[in-house]
Amino acid sequence: MKRIIAIIAVLAIAFTARVVYVNAFEYRFADKAVYSTGETFTLNSLELTCIYDGIYSSEELAKIYGDEVISYCDESDLILTLEITNPTDEPQTLDLSSFCMQYAYTSGGGINPYLFAFLNESISSKCTIDPAETVTVNLPYSYDWDTLGSQKPYDLVLSLYPENVRVRIVEK
Repeated sequence: MKRIIAIIAVLAIAFTARVVYVNAFEYRFADKAVYSTGETFTLNSLELTCIYDGIYSSEELAKIYGDEVISYCDESDLILTLEITNPTDEPQTLDLSSFCMQYAYTSGGGINPYLFAFLNESISSKCTIDPAETVTVNLPYSYDWDTLGSQKPYDLVLSLYPENVRVRIVEK
């Protein structure tokens, strides 16, 4: 019986040592970089600047873009403008569909694909930028006033690993 307890203790210590080693040396936490709207930063060899446009109801968007947009809108949409510049000598691709909103600690979901296609007629969610070119993209996200209000901070999450890159969205 003592032999079984000794074997279990040795296995538990070995398991604990392995878990500590893997967490400490193999898989480290991602460094977190939080940028402000209007600030230019680098992501995947591209220079990005995110500009907060505002939160619009479907009626407000219809006044700006015409009644056709209503069929693509949610009740309220958060609109961001992203300026992407390629300073390299080679074409670069950025997957915009992987970007998501985070409200405090709650995921706000991804881009509204129907409104994205309406607002960016010539740009797909997998955007290729030629050398020395700047592309401007409108990013629409659904916004729920009842749940979120305007008190909680919200971030545009661009990357989670190896670096956690976010843009803190601040209302005007």
